[in-house]
Amino acid sequence: MYARTVKGEELTFGVSGLLYKANVLMYDHQTESLWSQVKRAAVTGPMTRTKLKVLPSSLTTWDKWLKRHPDTQVLSFKTGYTRDYTRDPYASYRGSGWGSFLSNFIGRRLGREEMKFIVGVQLDGSSRGYPLDKLRETGRFADRLGGKNIQVDYDKETDRVIVTSSEGEQIEHLVVYWFVWKEMYPDAELFEP
Repeated sequence: MYARTVKGEELTFGVSGLLYKANVLMYDHQTESLWSQVKRAAVTGPMTRTKLKVLPSSLTTWDKWLKRHPDTQVLSFKTGYTRDYTRDPYASYRGSGWGSFLSNFIGRRLGREEMKFIVGVQLDGSSRGYPLDKLRETGRFADRLGGKNIQVDYDKETDRVIVTSSEGEQIEHLVVYWFVWKEMYPDAELFEP
């Protein structure tokens, strides 16, 4: 999740429908620049190389969210469109390892490991993916990345991942499919606990 205010201007983002290295690009209505979610920056247009500020977020279940935020309101499914919002449009994509655009883009079937979610961290020119399923089991990884000692923590109660340096500095990270992270950062390694 990213802050919408960039260079003092509040931007309105939309989905472009275009792919960049196996990931959907956003665009802003104000400048029509295209933004990479994984790179956290504009890749074309007047805002090229402008970075987005990452906001804290978590990939969680509705049950866990509701326990922490019982007053949460949900938008109605009655949108005026025929789309079935109770169905996960990506369920078969995640389960099969064979997304509709992947066959043309990557040209091969992805293995189960590549389709897993990772916590992607890019620090001082080094990049690594931390397997989310294993992090959820252990609760913590300690590692050295980009010349810094870091800690990747998982809070079971909130489903929140926090990455910090040994000095206590919060480090930006992104929960994403491993194959997407590897496309964006080809030299990235997968952390082995």
